[in-house]
Order: sequence, then structure tokens, then C-alpha cells
Amino acid sequence: MMEILRCETQLEDQTIAYNHYYSDSDEICFMLSGAGYAYDHPYFYFSRMMLLKRKVNVIEIQYVSDDLFSMPDEQGDAEMSRRIEAVIGDVLRARSYQTIHFIAKSLGTVPLVSMMHRGMFPEARVVLLTPLLKDPAIVEKIANSRHHGLLIIGDQDRQYSPEALERFSNSNLVLELVTGANHSLDIDFDVKPSLQVLGQIMQRIEDVLFTVTVKEN
Repeated sequence: MMEILRCETQLEDQTIAYNHYYSDSDEICFMLSGAGYAYDHPYFYFSRMMLLKRKVNVIEIQYVSDDLFSMPDEQGDAEMSRRIEAVIGDVLRARSYQTIHFIAKSLGTVPLVSMMHRGMFPEARVVLLTPLLKDPAIVEKIANSRHHGLLIIGDQDRQYSPEALERFSNSNLVLELVTGANHSLDIDFDVKPSLQVLGQIMQRIEDVLFTVTVKEN
């Protein structure tokens, strides 16, 4: 039976909250939201639905706070990683899991890419939704990572870079470029095609996380 646990990790002088959708399973997925793209937004909402149907534990880390945006970029990135990794550490100390997944969107891809770059959780499958490909450091880290997973971005996203996708052609990531999609992976002001894109991407996420697939670029 699934329970929703409201949890906290104490990190020096601050408390990091997270939701743990708990079931008796040896599989877990850590979700890392965007700055304005929260866990009740479509791609996280339906990812959670898909994961819970498969009895996967889901962790939603509430790591974003206003003070992050007043810090210099490098300091803010380090602080995000510190908060997220503290929660991950607490969760994995409480129980071991055979299979680990990560789903991150936009700002949340920054700490995930940092972990990938440092070789953390090498067996984990990762989903990078609209990563910040205008940042050369992030592009370099993704290009040099050997993690398996999925990277999705729209060609109308301000963070889209065709040169970056070309750099990733030899990675272990399945690369998906969504024609007409913006940073929210919507088709601007057009409901029907936006819902079609949502359904296609959700199927792609499920296929990559749970099916043995041939890498496509």
C-alpha cells in the first residue's frame, strides 16, 4: 500500500522538505523541479502517476527557495546540489534500493548533471527535461557523462542549442527534439497538439526508464 510521507532533512541551519510516496518496493525515483515548474505541473504529475502505478517510490525534493536567485551562479548551483544530495543521502540511508531513477526539469537538471559529472549513481537512468543547453559547462558535463537515459527539449525553447545536441550524439542518452515546443514543452496557445506532445513524451519516458531500448539519436 502506498503512503504519502511529508519528510524533512536538517542541513545545518536550514530544513529541506520533501514528499516521499512510499511503497514496499526496491525501486525509487528522485524528482527535481524547475524554478517555476513545480511537481503539480503536467510532466511531473503524470510521471508520478506512471511511477506509482509501477509501485516505484517517488521523492519530490523542495529545494528551491528565493535566496538561491540572489547568489552568484556558481554558489547557487553548489547550494542546490548540497540540499538535494542531503535529502538523497537521508533517503538512501533509511533504506537501500536496487534501482534508482532521476527526473529533472530545467533548473533541476543543473544539480542532476553535476551528479552525473561526478560519477554518482552510475547505474541510474536519468530524464533531463529542457536542460539549460545555453550553459557551456552543462553541455560539457552532459557530453562527457556515460549515464543512460533521455534528454528532451523543444526547438522553440530559449535553452535549445543544435550544437549542444550534436555534442551529445555519442552519449548514452536518447535525444528527443520536439518541433514547436517551448520551455514548458507546450505548443504555444494550442491545446490539442500540446496534449499530444505530453502523451508522446510520457510514453517515451516510460519506455526509456523501464524498457530495454536501442539508443536513438
